[in-house]
Amino acid sequence: MRLFKIILDCLCIGQEMMKFAYRKAAQVVAAVWGLAKEHPWFSALVVLGILVIVAPWVIKLLGFGALGPIQGTVAAGWQSIFAGHVPAGSLFSFFQGLGMVWI
Repeated sequence: MRLFKIILDCLCIGQEMMKFAYRKAAQVVAAVWGLAKEHPWFSALVVLGILVIVAPWVIKLLGFGALGPIQGTVAAGWQSIFAGHVPAGSLFSFFQGLGMVWI
């Protein structure tokens, strides 16, 4: 019975902490949204900078390497759908081009 009370107390405390965290997160989102509305060009520049930093990591994580799709990855599975005939201008060829340039 004591263990049940301890678990219940932890859940109640956790619930209050999550409410606080949710409210704070909502305030941060509102502040960032307001900044983005006031300064759209600055916001676009920040997002572009983050994209340039994160995109190579995501491309590699998906399995697009400098020499082609990496065996056993999402990219390799995706390429197998095309049976060796990847259409020019497709999303796959775009990602593979990024993999060859950024990795």
